Amino acid sequence: MPNAPRPLPRSLQDLPPRWAHFCLGIERFVADDLGVKLAGKRLAVGFSGGVDSTALLLCLRCLAARSGGRVMAAHLNHRLRPEADDDARWVADLCAALDVPCVTRVVDVASLAAGSGIGIEEAGREARYALYADVLTDHGVDFVVLGHHLDDLAEDVLMRLARGTAWPGLAGMPGRDDTRRLLRPLLLTPKAELVGFLTDLGVPWREDATNADQRWSRNRMRASLMPLLLRENPNFLDSMARLWRVAEADRDYWSGQTAAVGEHIPDATLAVAHRALRLRLYKAALDRLGPGQALADTLFALDRAWQDRRTGALFQFPGEKTAVVTGSGVVFSAKH
Repeated sequence: MPNAPRPLPRSLQDLPPRWAHFCLGIERFVADDLGVKLAGKRLAVGFSGGVDSTALLLCLRCLAARSGGRVMAAHLNHRLRPEADDDARWVADLCAALDVPCVTRVVDVASLAAGSGIGIEEAGREARYALYADVLTDHGVDFVVLGHHLDDLAEDVLMRLARGTAWPGLAGMPGRDDTRRLLRPLLLTPKAELVGFLTDLGVPWREDATNADQRWSRNRMRASLMPLLLRENPNFLDSMARLWRVAEADRDYWSGQTAAVGEHIPDATLAVAHRALRLRLYKAALDRLGPGQALADTLFALDRAWQDRRTGALFQFPGEKTAVVTGSGVVFSAKH
C-alpha cells in the first residue's frame, strides 16, 4: 500500500527545527521591519494555492497556534483557466485540513475587464482587492496578508525601473500598506526557500500556467531579464533586499519631513528647503488631494517656476489637480 499522506503541521512543534526557525524569522521580519506584532492578530491570507500563499498560510497557521492569533483564507476564482474551479476546491480542502476558515468568491474577470475597458491583469487585481476589502470589513481581521516574496520584489523593481519610477518607490512594493491594511511577510524571502519549506513538509501546491504567459509584462521580466541579472550577479536577490531596506528607511524619513504639508506651501518653508525636500513637499501636497500620479518632469518645472518667481504659473497634474505659483508660495487644489 502507498504511504499515508503526512499530517499537515498546525503548530511550530509540528515542524522540523529548521522550519520552525524559518517561521519565527518571518515573525521577526514582520515585527522589526513592518512594525506589526503578530501576537493575537486576526489575519486573512490572500490564498491562491500557489507555492507562495500556501507556504504563507502554513507558516501563519503555525505561528497563530503559538501567539493566540487567528488565521483565515480568502480565495478569488478568476475563471480565467479551465482548472480554476479545481483550484478553488483544492484551496477549500487544504483550508479544511488545517481548520482554517476560507472565503471564496467567483468573478468572471475577463468579462469584468471587457465591461470596464481595462486589461485583464488590472481587472483581476481590482477584483482581488475588492474581496480583501470586504473580508476586512465582514470578518473583523486586522490585516490581509499577501504572499509576495523576494523574487516578486526583484521583478517589481525591474518593472518600476522600466516605467521610470523615482526613488524610493523604485525599490519596489511596500511590505506594509496601512491604507488597504495589507502585509507582505515574505517580501525578503526567496521563492526557493518557500519551495524547500513545502517540499520538506510534503505539502503540495497548485501551479498557475498563466505565470509562463509571455503576454504579461511581469512574466517577460521573469523569463528574460531575471536570468541575465542572476548570471551577472548570483547575489542579485540579496542586493534587492538591501535596496528595499535602504528605501524603507528613506521613505520613513521623507514621510516625516512632509507630514505637515498642506494645500499651501509658503515661501518661508520652500526658501530654506533643499531641492530634494521641495520636490517631495510638492508631491506630498498633491498626493493628499487624491489619486493621480504626479509626473517628475512637471514637478521639476514647478520648482523652476517657483525659483524664478513666475507668479501665476499654473501646472496641471493627473487627477484634475493643479499647482499655482503665488506671491506667497505654491498653492495646490483639485476638482472634486
